[in-house]
Amino acid sequence: MVLPRALIHQLKKLAVLNKSMKTFVVLSNKKEFDLPKEFQNDDNRFTESIVEIFLKEFTKEGDIVFDPFAGFGTTLRVAERMKRVGYGTEYDEKRVNYTKSILVNPQRLIFGDALKISEYNIIPQIDFSITSPLYVHKEDENPFKTKRFEKTDYEQYLQDMKSVYQQIKNKMKEGGKVVVEVSNLKRKGVVTTLAWDIAKTISEILFFEGEIVIGSKERNGLGYDHSYALVFRK
Repeated sequence: MVLPRALIHQLKKLAVLNKSMKTFVVLSNKKEFDLPKEFQNDDNRFTESIVEIFLKEFTKEGDIVFDPFAGFGTTLRVAERMKRVGYGTEYDEKRVNYTKSILVNPQRLIFGDALKISEYNIIPQIDFSITSPLYVHKEDENPFKTKRFEKTDYEQYLQDMKSVYQQIKNKMKEGGKVVVEVSNLKRKGVVTTLAWDIAKTISEILFFEGEIVIGSKERNGLGYDHSYALVFRK
């Protein structure tokens, strides 16, 4: 079988990227700027350095970058700074209003639901997606549902994550990459294998290339001093 020239080029590019990317990095957990006072008790952002290292590795200028849990806009701001085209969805209206005020292209942040990505026609075909998702312990309520005043369980949370990434896959170019930065969680001696469970769940629809361990120079408060960047490919 003769492979198309474009596919051969893409496979060669993937091979170079996989060879060059380290599987363990140490980054500072400090953010580049402080949030307004009203948000400081709810500062669950991942750092700009995490976004930057993966945009350098997996994207080029002009690529479409998407964050389904945009939060305070870290991904979109770094994308703008690095001349990528960042899009995102965020369910919290106060966060959206704040983030739009600091973006160069605020129209690319959608006040909406990650479970409804397929409905947002404004999102173009995606080259790359990166996020740090909603964290949940096994005994917690599913944050996808609690925001909608319903109660459900951890297994449903994982299925909701699968739905989010099925929709991202449908909007993504062939060979596009996905990075999910997430930690396992420890609380009162009980471990929730959140990172491993998310890896297993998303790998049912996207090819799992492996994990990159992100060590933190400062303890992150989640029970560990490292997280996992889970790397997938369409």
